[in-house]
Amino acid sequence: EDFVSACAENEEVDRETLLRRLRNYRGPAAKAGTVPHTGKSARAAASMGSTPAMRSLLPRVGLNLLRTFMEKRVDECYRRNVAKIVPMLREEHATCERRLEACEEELKALSTERLMAGADAFCDDFCAALKDAVQGSISAPSDRFGETLDVESANGGAFNDVQGCPMAVSDQTWDRLLSAEVGNRQHRLYGGSQYHRALREFHLASRCLRLPTITEDEIANSAGVGDTHDGVNFLRASCVIALEKARMSFDPLLEALRSRMAHVMTRLYPIGEYMLIQKRDRETAYARYGSGREDFNSGSSSAGGAADVTQNPQFRELVRSIFDKFIEKCSHSTMRRCQDDLTAMTRFVTWDLHERSAGALRRSLPDQTDIVSVYQVAVKASEKTKGNVRSRGGGDGGPVPKGSVGEGKGAIVRHQDEALSPLEEETDSERDYYNLLQLMEEAACSRDANRTNLVVGGLVQHIVAQWRQSFGRTVTTKFNCFFLMPFVDEFHRFLRDELRKVYDGEGGEVCEIFDLVSARKALQQQREELISECTANKLLQQKFDSAAGLMREQQENTT
Repeated sequence: EDFVSACAENEEVDRETLLRRLRNYRGPAAKAGTVPHTGKSARAAASMGSTPAMRSLLPRVGLNLLRTFMEKRVDECYRRNVAKIVPMLREEHATCERRLEACEEELKALSTERLMAGADAFCDDFCAALKDAVQGSISAPSDRFGETLDVESANGGAFNDVQGCPMAVSDQTWDRLLSAEVGNRQHRLYGGSQYHRALREFHLASRCLRLPTITEDEIANSAGVGDTHDGVNFLRASCVIALEKARMSFDPLLEALRSRMAHVMTRLYPIGEYMLIQKRDRETAYARYGSGREDFNSGSSSAGGAADVTQNPQFRELVRSIFDKFIEKCSHSTMRRCQDDLTAMTRFVTWDLHERSAGALRRSLPDQTDIVSVYQVAVKASEKTKGNVRSRGGGDGGPVPKGSVGEGKGAIVRHQDEALSPLEEETDSERDYYNLLQLMEEAACSRDANRTNLVVGGLVQHIVAQWRQSFGRTVTTKFNCFFLMPFVDEFHRFLRDELRKVYDGEGGEVCEIFDLVSARKALQQQREELISECTANKLLQQKFDSAAGLMREQQENTT
C-alpha cells in the first residue's frame, strides 16, 4: 500500500514527461523522409499526428494499470483466504491461552522441588536415549553425528600408527584388511555401531603386530650365569626377553584403545541430547492434537522453557561434566583390569597348567619344521668332537660308554665329560626335534653363540605370538564388560547420585542452577509476553471480522 501511494505521487510528473515526448514524436512517413517538415509546420504536424497515438497509449502507460492490477490481485487473494485466516487466528489464540494458563500455574507452584523433579525427569529421558544410541538407533542423522573410519582415526587416533607398536603389514595391506575384515569403513557410524567397529579394528591391529626384533646383545645379556652352573638356560633367557618385549608393545596399543574408546563415547552426549529433544518435540505435538494440552514439564514448550531447569546452560554443562566423569571412571576401571591381565600374562610364562613334561613343552614350541635347523647347528658343533668320543669309547663298533641315556630310535648319547654326540645312523626331522626338546629341558651346558641366538630368538617370537592372540581376546572382553555395559546399566544411578550431591549443596552449585528468583523473573516476563500476544491476536480477529462483513455487504449490493 505504501509503495502504490508513493508511486501515485510521482504519476503526474511521469505523465507530463510522457506527453512532451509524444508531442515530439514523428510518424513513419516523416522518418522515411517522404514528408519533410521544417519549423512550425513540422511541430504542428507532429502534434496533430500524435494526438490519436496519445489517446490510444494513455490507458496503457503509467501506474494506473499497475495499481488496478495489483489491487485486483490482492482483493482476489484476500477474498479467497479470508475464510481461512479467522479460524487460524482463533486456533493460535486458543494455543496462546493454554500456554498462558500453564505459565500461571507454574508460577504459582514454583519451588526448588519442582525444578529438581524436572531435572530428574531429564535424567531418565537422557539415559533412555543414551541406551538407545548404544543398542542401535537412527533417530540422530548420521551425516551430522556419524563418523567414517578415516575421520574417527584422525580424531581418536589410529591403531596402525602407534609409537612402539610397528605393524607387520604395509600400509596398502592394512587398508585392504580394514575393508575386508573390519568393514563399514565409509559408513558414518555412531554409538554402539561405532564402538564395535573400533573394537574390530583393534583386534585386527593386535593380530598384525610385528614380532619383536631381538638383537644379539639382548640375547647375550639375557644368557647370564645360573646359581648352580654356568650353562645357558635357554628357557629363562627367552622368558626374560619375551616379558620385556611384550610389555613394550602391548602397553602403547592398550593406551591407544583407551583413547579411541573415550573419543567414541564422548560423542554420545550430543547424540543423546539430540534424540531427547526430538522425542520431546514429538510428544508435544501429539499432546497438542490429542488431549489439547501440552505437557509443561516436558521442557519443549516455549512457555515452560524459561522455568525448565533443563534449558539452563549451567545445568546442561553440569550433566556434561558428569558424563565425562563417568567416561573417565569407566576408562580407568577397564584399564586397571586390562593391566592386571597383562601383568598376569607377561609376568610368568606358563607352558601348561596341568603337565610339566616334554609334551607340554612341545605344544609351546614352534613346529618341528621351523626350528629343526637349530638342532642341526648343535649337531654340527658336536661332530667336531666325534673323534675324541670314539677314541675314548674304543673306536668304531665298540661298546657304548657308560652314561648313555635311552635306547633305540630317538635316543641321545650323553657322556659325562664330553660334548653332545649324535647317533651314527641317519637322522630325520622328527628325531631331531624331540632331541632338541630334551636338550632344552636339560639346559645344555654350552655357550655356542649361533646356537643360543637361534634357540632364544625362536622361543621369544613364539611366546609373544601366543600372548598376542590372548591379549586381543582378553582386552576385548574387558572393554565390553567394564567400559560399554556400564553406560547401559550403571550410568543412570551414577547420574542420580551426582545430582543428589548437587541438591544437597556440595560444591556450592545448587544456588546457581536452581535459582528461584531468576526462574520467577523469567516466568513473569513470559507471562507478560503471552498476555500481549493474546491481546494482539484478539484485535486482529476483530479487524478481519469487520473486513469480512464489509466484503459480504459489498457482494450483496452488487448482486
